[in-house]
This record gives sequence, structure tokens and C-alpha cells, in this order.
Amino acid sequence: MTTSRKPEMLCVGRDPLLNGTRRLVLEKYFEVHLAQRVPEACLLLKAKPFDLVLLCYSLTDEECQVAIACIDGLPARPKILALAQGHQRLLLQGGDEEFAPSGPAELLAKASAMVKLPPKT
Repeated sequence: MTTSRKPEMLCVGRDPLLNGTRRLVLEKYFEVHLAQRVPEACLLLKAKPFDLVLLCYSLTDEECQVAIACIDGLPARPKILALAQGHQRLLLQGGDEEFAPSGPAELLAKASAMVKLPPKT
């Protein structure tokens, strides 16, 4: 019997309640890891490969830029999904997205599409 591995996702955000809620929503499709601070996220990113990094809108633009610089320096660069509150604030590369979800289901659909997972029923 073979099992396919879940894609690895790192959620970076200051709010532990949001992080926990996102973990509950996203763990159906992803192996979810959490970081509340950018330095912690950079350590995790250097320690293991991730398929997708979610940057929460609770981070400042400056914190996001530091996280993006860390990601850009990785040998195997994951995609970035930056959550926005209705406006684009970051300059992301092709394949990355800035997204203002209206709810958990929309976030799950967007994250799954970014790593090209078929939707689960």
C-alpha cells in the first residue's frame, strides 16, 4: 500500500488563535507547521523544505519582506501565499500570490490550487 505525502506548509503569523484555526482548516490537505515570528520561520525554512509558505496579514510589510528575502535565499524555493486585507502590499514573484480570502473554504481552495492538489470531497 502506498500513501502519498501531504505537501508541507509553513504558516507564519503573530496571532496564535489564527494560526491554530488555519492549522485545523488546512491540515486536511497539508502537513502544517506554525511560526509566530519571522526569525522562527526562517529557522524552520532552513531546516526543511516546504511546498508553500502562508504569510498572515498580522505580519507587517517589513516582516513579510524579511520572510520573502529568507525564502528567496533557499535552494528549493517554496511558493508564497500572502494574505491581504483587500489590497496588494507586497511585490511577489511569478507563482506567488497575494490573496484576500472571504473564509476558510476559499483559503483552502487557493492553497490547494497553488500546489496543484485535486480537491477532496
